[in-house]
Amino acid sequence: MSPDALAIGSHPMTVDGDPTVLLPPHSDGCMGCGPGNRAGLQMQVHRHGDEVFTDIVFDTRQAGAPGLVHGGAVAAACDDLFGFVLYVVETPAVTRSLQVDYRAPVPLGVPHRITARQERRDGRKLYLVAEGVAPDGTVRFTAEALFLAVTRAHFERFGTFEDHPGLERMRWADKSADDDREESQA
Repeated sequence: MSPDALAIGSHPMTVDGDPTVLLPPHSDGCMGCGPGNRAGLQMQVHRHGDEVFTDIVFDTRQAGAPGLVHGGAVAAACDDLFGFVLYVVETPAVTRSLQVDYRAPVPLGVPHRITARQERRDGRKLYLVAEGVAPDGTVRFTAEALFLAVTRAHFERFGTFEDHPGLERMRWADKSADDDREESQA
């Protein structure tokens, strides 16, 4: 999606004439997208085809060097946005690795559009990519991640789903408990 496709910072219902869908947050308290988490990024995420995007303005809560966004805040935004790609591919998964390439300084108070999608899949391995673009079209950062598909039991052993409605939206595969043991070997 080009930066000219729509104005960064707006949340239109169409992109290049095609409708977008505002996706529900993972949970109210989610650090990336939870509307109830005042310390979080409070990202609003839209789906356009097989991609998801958010328009984000990092503020002083995410400060690193003077006037710039902390690299960890950029990584957190990418990781959370990748969680919305899982809605698109209807696969519950967890982050195995995340790499962010910081191409240019990311200033505080400037809107950025982060777009993410699945690049490919190999069995349980989902390869995801993202790009953060400034209003002038400058690509300020890119990210690549490897996510591993997991069973419902993976999450259930850490708590209930009642505060995480996003997990209820997933299509759960019927897999054996051995799949979760293989996570550390994948």
